[in-house]
Amino acid sequence: MLRKLVLLIFIVVGASAGIFLIPEFIGLFNFEVPEILSNPYVDGAVGIAVFFLLFYWLVDRVVGLILKGEKLLLKISFIDLIIATFGMIIGLMIASMISLIFNFMGFPFLKNTVPIILAVVLGYLGFQVGIQKRGEILSFLPDRFQPNKRKSFDFPKLLDTSAIIDGRILSIVKCGFLDGTIVVPQGVLDELQLIADSTDGIKRDKGQRGLDILSELQETGHPVDIIPGNKNIKEVDQLLVTMAKDMKASVITTDFNLNKVCQVQGIQVLNVNDLSEAIKPVVAQGDKMLLNVTKSGKEEDQGVGYMEDGTMVVVEHGKKYINKQINVEVQSILQTSSGRIIFTKKVND
Repeated sequence: MLRKLVLLIFIVVGASAGIFLIPEFIGLFNFEVPEILSNPYVDGAVGIAVFFLLFYWLVDRVVGLILKGEKLLLKISFIDLIIATFGMIIGLMIASMISLIFNFMGFPFLKNTVPIILAVVLGYLGFQVGIQKRGEILSFLPDRFQPNKRKSFDFPKLLDTSAIIDGRILSIVKCGFLDGTIVVPQGVLDELQLIADSTDGIKRDKGQRGLDILSELQETGHPVDIIPGNKNIKEVDQLLVTMAKDMKASVITTDFNLNKVCQVQGIQVLNVNDLSEAIKPVVAQGDKMLLNVTKSGKEEDQGVGYMEDGTMVVVEHGKKYINKQINVEVQSILQTSSGRIIFTKKVND
């Protein structure tokens, strides 16, 4: 269907060129043409034939270019497309106003060429500004013009690749602990796709898991937007930092280095690991618990087990209780950079 449409456009262009240019060409060289051939129908047919002879090879290339443009537009959300189009219209209006100045000048180049250049450049800039400043533009609109807008839209959350692959963000969203719109930059989605296409089996599984998590996030009903970022920034972490500053957004991540970079630059970070650590059950010295001892510890006669949240529990003289459930009492708690370690001793049932 698309190829037929392109062919139809070629026919229209060829016929138009023949109808308007052939009489000019004949008049220029004073050719004598039989009256039966001197009419628009013949001129149009000749124009079509010549145009196809010269440019038919471009048909498939034009079709391919249109299909690429279609895929690009389909990746952009409808609201982004509206805002970008509005930005482009503003750019074209500015170009038209500037072009009026050149119309009063006597130079044909300035009158005819500069307005075209201005229209292309300012139209493109308007489109890009609309895309890049989407969050700021939406923040100026009243709520009644945004039926799907939540009050928390002013506090969007940028989602990092590591947090998506980690997967716990899905449970956090489902439980309703996260407000605001979750924003996934196109660069993050591209990085997930790259990992999913990796030849390394482990990386490929992680990438596919990340894509599945993202798909499930969109099905939760929580607002999730995938928006394009600055194409000139190739490094995903830098893209997230730049977008967080522009949108006044928080960054959700499990990446330690990105966490530090954001903190240095004054960007709020929601680290899933920190949240997981914060909601672990609180235990204090003297508390008792039932523990399944699974292996021996580093010190002689020590046994080791784990709480449901993964916290390591060391049992004094507990090696002989491996693969058994015993009652233990908390003696002390050691907080490390990787988490907590609870030291206990066996107590009577």
